[in-house]
Amino acid sequence: MLLARIQRDLFDFTDRDPEDFGGLVEFWYRANSEALSAALSDHTGVNLILNVTSFRNFEALAKKVFLIADTLILRDTRDWASDNASYRSIPMPVDEYRPGYIPEVLDELQNLRPSPFTLLYRPKLAWTNKSKILNNGLKVAYAGWSYHSIPSEFLEWIGGPGREYMKTGQIIYAPFIPPLNMELEFLKHQVNLPEEFGSYSLFHERHEWLTDDRLQALLSLQVPFLDGIDITTISKVKEDNYDAFSAFSRTLLDSVNGIKSSVGTEGFAREVRSIQRNQIDAALNDVQKTFTRIEKSSVLRKMGILTGLIGLDAVAFMGVPVTTITTGVAVSAAAMIADRVAQLKDQGEISDKKGYFLWKLQAAQTKVQA
Repeated sequence: MLLARIQRDLFDFTDRDPEDFGGLVEFWYRANSEALSAALSDHTGVNLILNVTSFRNFEALAKKVFLIADTLILRDTRDWASDNASYRSIPMPVDEYRPGYIPEVLDELQNLRPSPFTLLYRPKLAWTNKSKILNNGLKVAYAGWSYHSIPSEFLEWIGGPGREYMKTGQIIYAPFIPPLNMELEFLKHQVNLPEEFGSYSLFHERHEWLTDDRLQALLSLQVPFLDGIDITTISKVKEDNYDAFSAFSRTLLDSVNGIKSSVGTEGFAREVRSIQRNQIDAALNDVQKTFTRIEKSSVLRKMGILTGLIGLDAVAFMGVPVTTITTGVAVSAAAMIADRVAQLKDQGEISDKKGYFLWKLQAAQTKVQA
């Protein structure tokens, strides 16, 4: 996936020089925002822009939102209207800089264009007299930048827990997307800024498909095993079972959007409990019961075939004519084919259940803990 490949390059670029991490991240986004913007604008699926000020509860939020979204796009909340950032020293390559992903994705990337709304801030740099050769092989000179640096909290997140999130390509840090106040100004002129990046703004009232109260309903749902699953596993389960994920996502959104009561009322709480019971608890239980029944019938089928094969071995050992053995082989082969057909039918019966995607997530969590 293009987004994942581009973002992995951020860590390839910074890993060997941890002491310069903050400055290298700053340079990397300065140099690669257009490529990220182009890839994002072409990215399909439900892509949601989140305005993030704190990562304190981000992981719990992200995992629940991933039940309906393909990609989460993080737009930081720095104030672009004032000079409020602290000084940051940035290693600027004096040799030719070439992103590591270019040889792999050049053909794909050169056919894409970044959104014209991509915010590329290019302040004047105050050059210092310090230079060196980094462990990644680049010769750099250090420049000072004290205007609109990437917030320190984002740098800590990117260098810590955010690393595995971003490597999946399903969480994108996008400092190049204009801030919320600009988005609102564009709306006055009937310009949908998130749409320019192939996305929706999650917390914006214009998007009636997921208003604040519907989002509150979604976050109120309890999916206990989500806490024990890392983002890489969630991404893999979604990728391997995308049809089931899409079906579950649509059903869950329809249920949440069907709530008629106001947030904070008993009616709202009752409707959320109904969604919890029908779309999560009962749906999971239905899949598990079906799986248990099919597992038992599968064991019985295999025992029947095994008995037939043992019988075939026995008659061959006792010297029964070849023609009889051949007929027996045909019968046994037919039995095995019939068993395979039954297995495929069973598989379809499970995967058609509305709780199948959640069930696969739960199975993945159990496997990780084992």
